[in-house]
Amino acid sequence: MGLMAFKLSFNKKLLLLTSSIVVFCALILMGLTLKQYAKLYQDNARSDLEALSFNSAQELVQHMARLPVDDLGATTLLLKFERYKNIKLAQVYDNEHNLTSQYVNTELFLSPEVQPKQYTKQEMIPGTTATKGELVSVTNIGEGVYPLGHLVLVLDYNSVINAGVDAFLFEILPWVIGLLLILLWLTRWAQTAFISPLLKLSTLVNTVSETKDYNLRYQVKGDDEIAQLGYNLNNMLHTINQQNIQRAQRDKVLKKQQQSLEFMANYDGLTELPNRKLFQELLSQELAHNVRNNTELAVLFIDLDDFKTVNDSLGHPVGDLLLQQTAVRLRAQLRDIDILARFGGDEFVIVVSNLEQQIEAIVIADRILQSFKQSFKLQHWEFNSGLSIGIAFSDRNKVSISELLANADLAMYRAKNTGRGNYAVFESSMQNNQHRRLIIVNQLSYALANDEFELHYQPKVSPIHGVIGFEALLRWRSSFEGMVSPAEFIPIAEHCGKINDITRWVINQGFKELNTINKKLHKDMVTSFNVSAFDISNKDCIQYIEEALKQSKLDPSSINFEVTESAYIENFDKASTFFNKLIALGCDISLDDFGTGYSSLSYLTQVPASTLKIDQQFIRNMFQSEQERLIVDSIISLAQNLGLQVCAEGVETKEAFEYLASKGCQQIQGYYFAKPVPLCELPAIVNEINTKIEQINAPDALKSP
Repeated sequence: MGLMAFKLSFNKKLLLLTSSIVVFCALILMGLTLKQYAKLYQDNARSDLEALSFNSAQELVQHMARLPVDDLGATTLLLKFERYKNIKLAQVYDNEHNLTSQYVNTELFLSPEVQPKQYTKQEMIPGTTATKGELVSVTNIGEGVYPLGHLVLVLDYNSVINAGVDAFLFEILPWVIGLLLILLWLTRWAQTAFISPLLKLSTLVNTVSETKDYNLRYQVKGDDEIAQLGYNLNNMLHTINQQNIQRAQRDKVLKKQQQSLEFMANYDGLTELPNRKLFQELLSQELAHNVRNNTELAVLFIDLDDFKTVNDSLGHPVGDLLLQQTAVRLRAQLRDIDILARFGGDEFVIVVSNLEQQIEAIVIADRILQSFKQSFKLQHWEFNSGLSIGIAFSDRNKVSISELLANADLAMYRAKNTGRGNYAVFESSMQNNQHRRLIIVNQLSYALANDEFELHYQPKVSPIHGVIGFEALLRWRSSFEGMVSPAEFIPIAEHCGKINDITRWVINQGFKELNTINKKLHKDMVTSFNVSAFDISNKDCIQYIEEALKQSKLDPSSINFEVTESAYIENFDKASTFFNKLIALGCDISLDDFGTGYSSLSYLTQVPASTLKIDQQFIRNMFQSEQERLIVDSIISLAQNLGLQVCAEGVETKEAFEYLASKGCQQIQGYYFAKPVPLCELPAIVNEINTKIEQINAPDALKSP
C-alpha cells in the first residue's frame, strides 16, 4: 500500500487529499445534523409534553377533587391519549401516591410480560426528565402546596428519531454522493483553471453593482495576489454592509419614535382611546359628513360617579383599572361607527353619528346606564360606579364644535344634579343657569374681600333649660344679586374651589362673634359650625381652627362642629384623622342629617361624636307616617343607649316639640322657636324663647291664661 501511494502523482495525491477532506467534512456535517435534529425533536417533544401534561392536569382537577376520587372520569379522560402515537404511558396518582388510573399504549409495549412502571413518591418531582429514549413528565393536579394528585406522562421519542434518521439518510445520501462527485470534478478542474478566481472577482463586483447586495463575499483561496485582492474586496463590502445596517437600524428607531410620538399626541396612554385633540379632529370630520348626508349627530358627555372615592380609598392603580374597564364597557355598548374618546380624568365623550332620529342617541345612553348597573371587579374589590351623561345634538350642524361640547357638558352637570346614574338632554335654558353660575363664581371672591357674607344664628333649645346653644348659618347679601341662597352658592363654591376660603371666613368671624354672644347673654353658649367633605380633606383646616381658637381665647368646649354623614363616609380615613384632631383641641362633634345616609350604624361607633342631629325630613313627616315616627323614636333611643345627645332640627309645631320632649330629646331646633337671625337680634330672641320654656314648664296654676 505504501509503494502504491508513493507512485501516485502529485495531482492524484492532491485529488485524494481533497476528496478525503470533503468526505470527512460531509460525514461530520451529517453527524452534526442528525445530532441537532435529535436535540431539536427532543426539545420540541419536551415542550409539547409539558403543555399536554399541564392541560390534562387542569382537566383532571374536577375528577380528583371529588370524594371518593372519580376513577372512571379520570380513566375516560386518559383515553384521549390514544390520539398521540408516541405517548407510551399515562398514569394518575392520588395525593397519597397511589395509582388510580392509567393508559398504556400497547403498540409501544412489545412484550406482554413487561408491565408499566409505577413511580415512587421520591420520583414524583414535578418536571420533565429524559431517560433511555423516553421523556417522563410529572405534573401536580391542582394548585398550592398540597396538590390533589400527580399526572405522569411517558413519551417514547426513540422510534420517531430513528424513523427520522432513516428517512433523512434515504433522501440525503444520493445528494451527498452526487455533491461529492461534483466537488471532485470541480477540484480537478480548479487545478487547471487558474483564471477562474479572476472571473469570480469580476462577477462579484458586477453583481454587487447591480443588486446593491453587500452581503455577497468572495471565497478567498490561497495567499497569492488574487487572494489578497479578494480579501480586500470582502473588507470593503463588510464596511459598506455594516454602515447600511446601522443606517437601517437608525431609520427603524426613528420611525418607531415617530409612531410613538404620534400615538402620544393623539391617544390616551391608559385606555388607548383617542384623546381630546384627536377627538376634536374626528368630531369635525363627522360634522362635515353629517352635513353632506343630511343626518343628525349627538355628543354624549360622560362623567364617572364616585371616581374620586375609588382613587382616595383604593389607590390610583385601582382607579386606573376602573378607567380601563369603563372604556371597555362603553365600547361594548356602541356601534362600530361611533367614536369613543377619553377627555381627561374620569370624563369620556362619545360621538353618535348618522342619526335619523334623536331618540336613537337617548336609547344608546340608556343602554350605557343599564350596563353600568353591574359591578366592576377591581383586583380583589367589587365596586359599583354609575355614570352621569349629558346629551347634545348638532341640530343639523347649526352649532360649532366648542358649543356642542359645552352644551353636552352642561347637560351632564344637569344629570349629575338631578341624581347620579341619569342622563339629561341639553336645553337652551341650561345656558341661562350656566350664566348664573358664572356670575356667582365671579362674585364669590368679591364677596369675601368686601365682607358681603354674614352669619345668622338659630337657637338650640332644651325643653327644660331653654336656649343652650346656636347653629351658625352662612348668609350672602350680594351687592349685585341681593340675598343669595346657601343652597345655590355653596355647591358652586365647592365646585370652583372657594369653599375652603369661605370656611376660613366663617371660623374667624364666628369665633369673634361668639365672644360677643357670651358677653351679651352673660354665659357661655355652645355654637355649632358646619364643615364639608372639602374641609375634611383640606390639610390646613385644623391649623386655622387652632389659630382662631388662640386669637379668640374661646373655651374649645363651647365650639361644636357639625358634619354630615355623607361627608365623613366619602373618605372615612381622612375624616377620622380630622375628628381626632378636633377632639384633641377640646371641641365637640355632631353628626348632621343622621339617618339619611347608607352607613350610619356601621360607622357610628368609630366616630367620636357627642350629638346626633335628626334630619328635618323625619321630623316634618313623623305625624303623617308611622314609619317616619318610628325612625325618630329609634334614633333617640339609640343615642340614649350610646350616651349621646340628640338634637331634632326642623321642629315647626307645638305638637312636634311636645312629642320630642316626651321622648327625651335634649335639643330642639326649628321655626317653632325661631328662624336663623343676625347677631343683633339674638339677645331678644333668647329672652323670648327662655320665657316661653318657663311658661311651658310652669305648673298649670301659674301659666298665663
